[in-house]
Amino acid sequence: MNYRLLLSKIWLFLFPVLGFGSTMNNTTGAFCGWDPAWEDSYYPIIDQFSLVNKDFHAFLNCPDNPFCDNIYSSLPSINIQEWVTYFDGEFTEAELRGIIYTRPLEWFLGEKGFETYDDDLGKKLGNKKFRFFKEYLVLAKQTQHTSSDTSGGSGWYQGERSEYQEQQKTADKRELLSQALELAAKAPDDFMRNRAGFQAVKMAHYLQENEAAIRYFYTILKKTSDYKYMYYRAMEEMAGAAYHQNLQVLAATSYLEVYDQLPDRRSTCGISLRFLNWELLENNPEFVAANKNMDVKSFFKAFHGRGSVLREMENIARNNVNSPYLEVLAVRYLDQMQSSIFEHNESGYYDESEPVDGYANQLQLFTTAILNDENLKNKEVWSLVLTTTYLYQNESKSALSYIAALSPGPAYKKHFKRLKTAVQFMSIKSLDRKKINQIYERIAIDEDLRTHKPTVAAFFNHISALYKDAGNPITSVLASVDYNSYSNDQPYDWTGVGNLHGSSWEYDAKHFYLKEEYINNFDAFVGLPQPTSFEKTIIQRMKTQPKDYVHDLRGTYYLRKDQLEEAIIEFKQVKKPEVFWEEAVRTELFSASIKEYMNVPFTSISNDLHVTYSNILGENAKDINSKTKRESYKDNKIQLAQTLMRLKQLAQIDPDKAADYYYMIGNAWYNMSHKGWFMNSAYYITNDHRNTLNTASYGDEDAEEEVPDDSFILEQANKYLLKGLNSERGSKETKAAVLFMLAKTNSCEDGGYDNDRNTYKLHICGEHKAYFNQLKDGYSDTAYYKEVLKECSWFRNYVE
Repeated sequence: MNYRLLLSKIWLFLFPVLGFGSTMNNTTGAFCGWDPAWEDSYYPIIDQFSLVNKDFHAFLNCPDNPFCDNIYSSLPSINIQEWVTYFDGEFTEAELRGIIYTRPLEWFLGEKGFETYDDDLGKKLGNKKFRFFKEYLVLAKQTQHTSSDTSGGSGWYQGERSEYQEQQKTADKRELLSQALELAAKAPDDFMRNRAGFQAVKMAHYLQENEAAIRYFYTILKKTSDYKYMYYRAMEEMAGAAYHQNLQVLAATSYLEVYDQLPDRRSTCGISLRFLNWELLENNPEFVAANKNMDVKSFFKAFHGRGSVLREMENIARNNVNSPYLEVLAVRYLDQMQSSIFEHNESGYYDESEPVDGYANQLQLFTTAILNDENLKNKEVWSLVLTTTYLYQNESKSALSYIAALSPGPAYKKHFKRLKTAVQFMSIKSLDRKKINQIYERIAIDEDLRTHKPTVAAFFNHISALYKDAGNPITSVLASVDYNSYSNDQPYDWTGVGNLHGSSWEYDAKHFYLKEEYINNFDAFVGLPQPTSFEKTIIQRMKTQPKDYVHDLRGTYYLRKDQLEEAIIEFKQVKKPEVFWEEAVRTELFSASIKEYMNVPFTSISNDLHVTYSNILGENAKDINSKTKRESYKDNKIQLAQTLMRLKQLAQIDPDKAADYYYMIGNAWYNMSHKGWFMNSAYYITNDHRNTLNTASYGDEDAEEEVPDDSFILEQANKYLLKGLNSERGSKETKAAVLFMLAKTNSCEDGGYDNDRNTYKLHICGEHKAYFNQLKDGYSDTAYYKEVLKECSWFRNYVE
């Protein structure tokens, strides 16, 4: 198969490069703000980790990490396994881990203070047959964190000491080299000789005796079929020495060999290989002839950003179409494409910098050529890649037709099944109840679908987005599920599919839904005469009675608009009011305060007007318990609406007290507004969250939704306060208080720091200023005026 000929037709095409752990698109965008429900917005419908050997998992596509995991955290330790094999049952794996990694050097040296290690295992190590083992461990533990005399460990070629580890400055590397050579000379077998030889090569390397390091490798180390780990660890050190001798070919071929043989050294070898001059190497016949790992070389260049990915894939395919390195690069591309295909919406995780036009088409041509190669063994992986290229180019019908023509093996069938299902539900662009339910029921009966978290999450969250687009954000939340891409290895528990909906600040805060359209749309959903299985499932996730939720929400909507009779009708239809509010009303919300403190009880700063009129307002709510803040108390909304109606009626029939009644109504609306202490009666949220009223969606300044305009609540306060001010009767004290509340309701101020006077300057403007003037000019003889002058620094600074 002439892959070079295939790609020569597109040699001018600028292929995207996979940088060091990079992704196809390297920009990220927030989705729905910080809300964790949408933090991870692409769904790996195809599990990339199940498509390649576990040794290569670290090199797959993980957008926010250079490697998908610690390079060797999920791999068995080759080093320990070789020790276990060598001792053939004399020590368990756990014992060897303790001896090699935990037992301190000081114990091996017989120093005092480490007697706790004189246990049965310590006594066992005292056996004469393990004397050389102990001598070697003393040497290994002394050399463990040593580094070059020249650099102090600042570069990989100079040692492996972490920047967080103290260098063993007291270690005499010359003496350690001598000990290593002595041990190598008297080693009982090749296994131990290789161990001691590794230490000798390393010490010579760190002493900058590079020729000696290379010589020790070739004269002491011996490659065996059973024990390879230390041979290749020594080769890695030798490669570093070769680099310093400018033996680029030897360094490159050696690093590539280690890269291929030791999965846990690929990270460090990759860093080392990046230092080499690849332009010179590629044009060096000696390197081409000596390198037995051409696929490793091409993989390194592709993964670490040293060449065009597709061109390096072509180079690998020319020599070995079944190379595991070729599969890793193909699967990386697959996942990068599906990260765009299966994002939550158009602004999802990768929201900018689309790849160059034609990229997927070239990958598609290359993949087709691979599939036509008669030597290809794993056709399923490449078929998944080809299907993904169709989807990436919005050719869903071609993708489905291609899938239908395949007969994948048992290990791959689930991937194609999930892919087909995802394509079908992602093609649903509107609330087609029948199609949505068909997909839901298909997922529900299929083990491979209902237990796969990304597929389940992608389905529910896609449908959730459709409800949101249709103006039904409440149902949208109920249809959503929380999703975290880092827990994909955990199966989805379908038995709990009807238990929990996705996390949502807007749902918890609730005030976002106080729109007639949202309430009506949710009411229509709740009232569907024949709900589908899907609809029954998501409504089941609501922990309150859905109709109660509607009536409370609609009642609050009417209450906020001062449509009290309609509000009461809705509130009285709530069958379980204890879910939504308490038994009484905090009657102090009908009082006023001069100061504005949101972190102290309102009763401590109010004028206690509610006490004076307790015979009309009723008994004040008692705190349920000491742990509940009074600001969190949920007023009985039926009583609240009825009390407001009663005050209106009294103002009509009792002119002598009308100013007081209107004053209390105005206070109530002000206190329930976004400026007031009792905002939870109108907004559901408490004072701690009042800042969220200034943004459309918590943490998302770019949200498309506009901040709700609730200024009408303050306008209602203003309306009733003016009625009180304009009442024919009423005390001068009450009207002075009304004027001050009108100033607060129509606040308009600007300030700055006066450097000359070392103080802040406040500028009052608009109606705020007009009401302050009216209070100053006409009510300076009232007790209330004197109280304002004393308590309100703004007013005091204004009049002085």
